[in-house]
This record gives sequence, C-alpha cells and structure tokens, in this order.
Amino acid sequence: MKTVDFTRILIDAIQICGLDRTDITYDTFSQIRDFANTRVKMAWEYDRWPDLVRFESVTAQTSNNVNYVVKPAGAGEVYAIWFKDPNVTTRALNIPFSIVHTDTEERLVVGGNVSGDLIIEYRLEPITLDGEPWDSTVEYFAGSQVFFDSGSGTGGLNPEEGKQFSGNFYTCLVKNTNTDPSINTVNWKKVNIPYIFGQYISRGCLADYLRSEGQFDSSQLAESEAKYFLDLEIDKVVRQQGQVQKYNFITSYK
Repeated sequence: MKTVDFTRILIDAIQICGLDRTDITYDTFSQIRDFANTRVKMAWEYDRWPDLVRFESVTAQTSNNVNYVVKPAGAGEVYAIWFKDPNVTTRALNIPFSIVHTDTEERLVVGGNVSGDLIIEYRLEPITLDGEPWDSTVEYFAGSQVFFDSGSGTGGLNPEEGKQFSGNFYTCLVKNTNTDPSINTVNWKKVNIPYIFGQYISRGCLADYLRSEGQFDSSQLAESEAKYFLDLEIDKVVRQQGQVQKYNFITSYK
C-alpha cells in the first residue's frame, strides 16, 4: 500500500488554513493531528477501498452446536466468508453469517454443517493518530504512540535545514527508552496513512478548523471540496482501473 507522511498532510493543512508553516507550534500540531484523526476514520469507512481489504484463512469452530469463526485481530468490517478463496477461483461460494459478541471475542456465526478452513474477507481496522512528539528521555510502554521525524531523528515539529521532513506516528511494541522508531522495528511499528487519503484529510482539517473558528458557511464549502477528493479516488479505482467487485458463479452456463 502506498502511504503518505503525516508531515505532508500537516504542512498542507497548515498552509490552506492560513496558519504559520515556518514555525509549527505544539498547539497547531495537536489541533491538526486531532482533526486528521477524525478525518482518517471517515475516509477509511467511506467506501470499500481495495488497499484496505484483506483475505485471511480461518478455521471453523463449534460450540453448543453452533458453527462459527473468530474475527481475526486487526479486522474491521467483515464483507464476506467464503468456502474457497475468491481470488483464486470464480467458483467460490459465499456463506451467510451473523455477528455475535462474547465477553472475549467477536464471532461470525455460520449456518449449516460448516467445518474446516474458510476464507474471511474484511476491511482493516481504522488507524488512530494520537501520539505526542517523541522524547528520548521518556520510557515508552507497549501500546503508546509517538510522533517522530526520521529526517532529523527527533520528535521535532519543524523541518531542519538540509534534512528531509518526514514525520509519522509510531506505535510502541515493547517497553523501551531512546530507540529510533523509524528504524527499530522490534520496538516500534509505523502507523501507515494510505496515500489516497492525503488530500482529503488536509482539506477535511480545513473544514474542521473553519468550523472551530465559527466560520460555518466557509466550512461547508471546504467540506464539499474535501469530499470531492474522496470521490476522485473512487473514480480512479472504479472507472480508470476497473476495480469492481467480482461476481462469483457456482455453476457455469452451458
């Protein structure tokens, strides 16, 4: 999946909001980050983006005569369950299912005498953007998130002369102190923002900023412009690339 640096979104949003891009303050950073966090979820769930769809093999289980599969970790909305991988054969059969929540997991209950391995088609869970600037003196625990600029090797919010400004969010995997999130993949995992959402997020931030300033009419215009960029990406997928959902046939015509 092609991704976009958060700093690209940050700079674009600051620019179109009419804020000072030459001296990015913590308040400006945190405001744009929070706006972007809302916008990335809206874009993520706006349509069935091929970049975010995954197919995974799961094993059917039985409890109290009920057949089910467990929703994989990291899975968001489930689109379908298949007897066979629909990417391999057009004779894959779609299985009806219902969602049941227990105290510990989300189950997808399937009818009939279903057993063995099945294929689940789902959308990845939306990412979150909530990290604070990285600090080399802080002890980070698993699950926490930071903002880190790999160009300067710091949590700095402004570009340094002669260095690429390439800041992103990283999630801590194991407790650590003073390890570079951009290269230490044992301690950190990068939060990838899909490239196709970049323009929408920046302009969505503008709409939210105008709304926060009480400029509601201007905010509505900005909202329409932001939505245009999502629709443009859908046009690329459907019309230009011809990526429409396949129809699977169980029997062939003679």
